[in-house]
Amino acid sequence: MSMCGSDAGSVPNENSHDRTCPTNFSLSLSQSNLTQVQGSTGLVQVFVTLNSGTSVQVTMSAQGVPAATEILFAPTSGRPSFSTAMTVASSEGTPLGQFNITILATGGGLQKSSVLSLQVVPIIHNVAIVSASVQRTTTVGSIVLINATVANYGSLAEDFELRASANSTLVANQAVSKLAPAATYTVRLAWNTTGFSPGTYRITVAVPPIQGEQSFTDNSREAGQILLTQGQGPPPAGPSPAASGGNGPAFAYGRQLAILAGIAEAAIVVLIVLRRNRKGLLRNA
Repeated sequence: MSMCGSDAGSVPNENSHDRTCPTNFSLSLSQSNLTQVQGSTGLVQVFVTLNSGTSVQVTMSAQGVPAATEILFAPTSGRPSFSTAMTVASSEGTPLGQFNITILATGGGLQKSSVLSLQVVPIIHNVAIVSASVQRTTTVGSIVLINATVANYGSLAEDFELRASANSTLVANQAVSKLAPAATYTVRLAWNTTGFSPGTYRITVAVPPIQGEQSFTDNSREAGQILLTQGQGPPPAGPSPAASGGNGPAFAYGRQLAILAGIAEAAIVVLIVLRRNRKGLLRNA
């Protein structure tokens, strides 16, 4: 004598051991809402779970699919419990808007359903510079860091190049790959100022227009102005009277040497005069 799994409350009859228990299964989705760009594909997992009875073959199907859209199941059928990957493939002809797609699982005289809300949105390419900044002053030969934040306001992941210019000269750039929709990216671009002339430079950060982009007003932003000044040269080898303003021990020592030299020179002159006078006196004698 046997009983069907969820029929434990029923009273079996004497032929129950020959009776085949009716199947009972449930259907669920990994997500009930899917937003999809027109012309792209999305993936949803579908679960068919055996609740009671005998496992029978169950086939998957869908109703309410929008035009120019295809629903694919892999596998298309199975015996509960099993799961299947449902691919929602839209095209350029898929209309925009929201659609309720009914997912069906049919087998063993039963049909279970679950609803997927599909939102089809247009293809949008829009990359924008959100903010940019730079320091106000530095010396020629320094490394200047230019801060920039870029955002993807479009509907697809984008590859692009971020560029920084000083006046009209490109001074730094960096490639950005696969920035997701609604995501932001912050980076520091490095500008080596060696070889640049002192002066004021206007720093601009920009993203060249990407393919399919229609709005360019937010593709560039001024980070600010920076003043490059000439760096100081190396200090002198030693102190000098001119550098110290005529004060200090070095100046006093030099002054003493000059006085001694003057006294010695005067003494030599006196000796020479005395010697000449002596020679004159001897000749007269």
